[in-house]
Amino acid sequence: MKKEIDREEIFKSVFCLQPTRPILCTTKNEDATDHVAPFSWCVPISTKPPMLALSLLQTPKKSHSLSNIERTKEFVINLPDMSLIDDIVLTSYKTKYGENKFDRSKFTKMKSKYVKPVCIKECRAHLECKAESIMYPGDHALIIANIINAVYDDDAFSDNMLINFRNYKPVIHMHNYPLENMNSQIHVFLNPGGEIITEVMYPTKKEQI
Repeated sequence: MKKEIDREEIFKSVFCLQPTRPILCTTKNEDATDHVAPFSWCVPISTKPPMLALSLLQTPKKSHSLSNIERTKEFVINLPDMSLIDDIVLTSYKTKYGENKFDRSKFTKMKSKYVKPVCIKECRAHLECKAESIMYPGDHALIIANIINAVYDDDAFSDNMLINFRNYKPVIHMHNYPLENMNSQIHVFLNPGGEIITEVMYPTKKEQI
């Protein structure tokens, strides 16, 4: 039998579109340092020319990545594998006083070819992007961007860009739940061998004002 979502909770309907495939987005801060954050709403929208759409939170609090992209129009989409899921979750937590998310994650920076934001060496593919337009349809901004360069690990994809699952397990995210003590979150990922459930503790330093 079909069940209708109450109008008061219609926002839950977007979770019907799970699972998603999280990416790590790298951008440049105003002080020229590097910023990294994970996002799930990233999809291709054109092949010729190659373009993608990235949706980032605009309100009630604008994401730091969105502010950087609005200012520079540049970013990199990095595609992680399952070995990085703890670090992916950790980079989603708020920036703390005196911290940089790149330093927190211990990711290795790799110079991009055409844009200033860096690539993440541990990821299996990197798409250098320049924003074509930014729209604000709701609580998320929609960034339409051109892919101007792409690099990938040749053991992770075939020449026809088919994923080699023997060497590359892409991250597939099912859902997340904050725990009652608010010290961590439970994230559920899909894996060819079954679900992987990981709990990552929140950083404990004082939050930046």
